[in-house]
Parts: sequence; C-alpha cells; structure tokens
Amino acid sequence: MLVLFLGSVAALFLPARRSLVFGACCALLAAATACWPEPPGAAETPLIATHLFARGCTILWSLFGASACLLAGRYRRGSRLPGPEFAALTLFTVLGMAILSAATSLVSLFLGLETMTLGFYILIAFDRQNPTGAEAGLKYLLPGLVASALLAFGTALVFTATGTFALPDAVTLSMAGASMHGIALLGWTLILCAVAFKASLAPFHLWTPDVYQGAPAPVTALLASGSKGAVFAVLLSSAPIALLLPMRPLLTGLAALSMIVGSFAALPQTNLKRMLAYSSIVHMGYLVLAVLVGGDSGLKTGLFYLISYAAATLAAFGLLASLSEDGEEPQQYAALEGLARRSPWRAAILGGALLSLAGFPPMAGFMAKMVLFTSSLSAGFRELVILALLSSLVSCYYYMRPILAMFRRSPIQGCLLPPSLTEGVVLGLWSIIMLTGGFYPEPIFLWIASLVP
Repeated sequence: MLVLFLGSVAALFLPARRSLVFGACCALLAAATACWPEPPGAAETPLIATHLFARGCTILWSLFGASACLLAGRYRRGSRLPGPEFAALTLFTVLGMAILSAATSLVSLFLGLETMTLGFYILIAFDRQNPTGAEAGLKYLLPGLVASALLAFGTALVFTATGTFALPDAVTLSMAGASMHGIALLGWTLILCAVAFKASLAPFHLWTPDVYQGAPAPVTALLASGSKGAVFAVLLSSAPIALLLPMRPLLTGLAALSMIVGSFAALPQTNLKRMLAYSSIVHMGYLVLAVLVGGDSGLKTGLFYLISYAAATLAAFGLLASLSEDGEEPQQYAALEGLARRSPWRAAILGGALLSLAGFPPMAGFMAKMVLFTSSLSAGFRELVILALLSSLVSCYYYMRPILAMFRRSPIQGCLLPPSLTEGVVLGLWSIIMLTGGFYPEPIFLWIASLVP
C-alpha cells in the first residue's frame, strides 16, 4: 500500500510521456511486494489485515490498475487525458481498493470505500472534451454521496449497538442473544445498502449505464472490475453465516432483482458499453449467491468468479480502448460492423470476452458459472440458481448481437490503427486468463486455495 501511495505522489512530477508507464510499473511493484511472505511475528494492525487473502486481493487490484494505465496511451496522445494526473489518480484508487478488501474495522471499511470512490469521481469525468463525461461524473457523484451517508449512519448504529468498530467483534456482539439487536440490524442493513450502491445491485443500479457510457474505456475497465471486486471481496471475507441469516431475505431480493432487471434492460441496447453495464448488474447478482453460500466455499467460488469476470471485462473494454481514435470510441454495434475482416484478432478477443461473460465453453466464464451454481445448489438456493440459469440463457441473445455485427459487411474500408505494444500486452494477458480459466483452471484454483486459511 505504501508503494501505491508514494507512486501516486511521484507520478505527478513526471513528464506526460512517461507517467502512464511509471504508474503501471508502480502498480506491478505493489503486486510484487504483496507476494513477499509475511515476516515472522508481524502483528495485525487494528484497521488493516495483512493475511494472505488481503495480499492476494492487492495483487489483483494492482494488476487491474496497471492495465488501466497501459490502456490509456491513446487518450494521452490525443491530449484528452493528462498522463501524470491519470496515473496518480489510478494508483490512488487502487490504494482505496486495497484498503477496502483488507479492512478489519468499520473505520477502515469507510476510509477504503471513500478513497476508492474519490478517485473515480475525478477519473470518470476526466475527459473534459467528452460531452457525456461531466454528466457521467455527476451521476456517479450523487449516488456516491447517498451511499457514503448510508455507510456513515450504518456504522454509527452498529457502534451504538456493539460499542466497537472492529468487524469481527461487531458481528459477534450484534448476534448476541436469540436474535440480532434491532439497532444493529438497522445498521447492517444501511451498510449493505451502501455496498449495493457501489456494486450497482438493483434497485441501486440507475447510475451504472450512464457512467459506463460516459467514462473513458480504461476508466470503465477499472471501475467494472476493480471497484466491484473490492466491494465483494470484503463481503465474501467479512460476512459470516451467522450474520447472513438475518440478512438473507434482503440479499436474496437483491440477487433476484439484479438478475431480472439487468437481463431485460440489456436486451434492447445497441450501445456496447451500456449493454455491458446492464449485464454487469446481472453478474453482481450472481456474486451475491457466493455471499449467501458463505464460508470457505463461497469465498473460493466467489473469488474465482471475480477473476473470470474481471478478465473478460478488462479484455472487452481494453479492446474498445485500442479501437479508439482521438478519444472517440466505437460504442454502437453499427460501428463494429466489418471488424472481423478489418482486424480479425481484435474481433476474436472481443468475441471471446463476450462469450466468456455469457458462459460459453471453453471460456473461463463457463467454468466460473458452473462452479458457482453448483456450490449454490448444494447450499440449498435452488430457486435462485434456476433464476440465474434463465438469466444466463437470456444473456446469450444480447451478447451475440455485437458478435454478429462484427461479421457483417461494412461500408467502411481500410485498416485500423495498429495496437501499441502496451495494449497488446494487456489484451494478451487477459485473453490468456480467459482461455486457461476454462481449459485448465487448476492453477487459479490452487492460488485461490492458498489465500483462504
């Protein structure tokens, strides 16, 4: 975390042409330091955990941040994104994600969430030449303020009921007695609603499509993968089954509503980023299943699903970033027509990402859904699994529409601008993870198992 903080400060003093690469290197260095074994006798801090799961999450968020920096080169060359400020804010946002996923206190939970969100407030509206950027920033700001207020009020109520900010102690004291204390139950409900805002679970999802559409593609990639991943990481690691029992009706309702609303809202879309925004709501509903399962099983299956979803999402938005010219992104399906002929490998990456999100074998998304749905079925959530299967069936339609558009004949002729080396590295990395996660997922499962005590 110290590497991320110092890197975010140092990036401001670098030339624009070097700042994005420096930001990516700092993020990779943070990931490397998180791989170091914990020194013997290291003490747990009262706010931040240093166990393997927290450091594993830091590795993931750092990789996501490095990808965002490397994908922003086209925007910087078009003078639409000031490089030093973008790299500094990206590292600062990744720092918030790392704090959030390692939080052991309600105080650090609040600080991590607000640190992450503060960076996104600026990054989403960073492209001042984009007429929809300011609107997207405002639409993320207002729900973010509501979520911050809910989180603050919920924290205050939980502290009133338990007398502690420590997450494990607060959960234990909340469950003291035959049923959860009324004040504590209200506090945890408000905290869950705040988390639902950040994760764009229905009915707290209204900001999502406009923000996805208006933000630059590298920012959207980090928002869709890292911010939601960090939110669910703290849910998966900090919500024991004892706490989930009183909250199960609310979580079940959020999951079901997210699957239904996201699926039907994605069907009529003709804008790729808006379609991916609505489909992300569905995937967040799937991840609530992992939270409901709880325990080591829910943690492992949820983290594997997060990795497979993030790989496909980063590949899809990274592909859009590589197709952009002077900051203009081909968002409409019509703009993708003829892509299979003009750039076959780019069409293959985008098609693979969409097929993985839909859950087609042999992509990682298929394996992730199979593992998650099987675990949920074994835990007794039969109705939610049936609904998840139906929503996956519906998703085949809206994921196939842009794929078919890429194979249509287009009046636009000529070749596209070649991708840069950094774009090729990012797209290649996440494409490999998408494929290996479906063909040979054992290394990912083994790594996840090493993070779970």
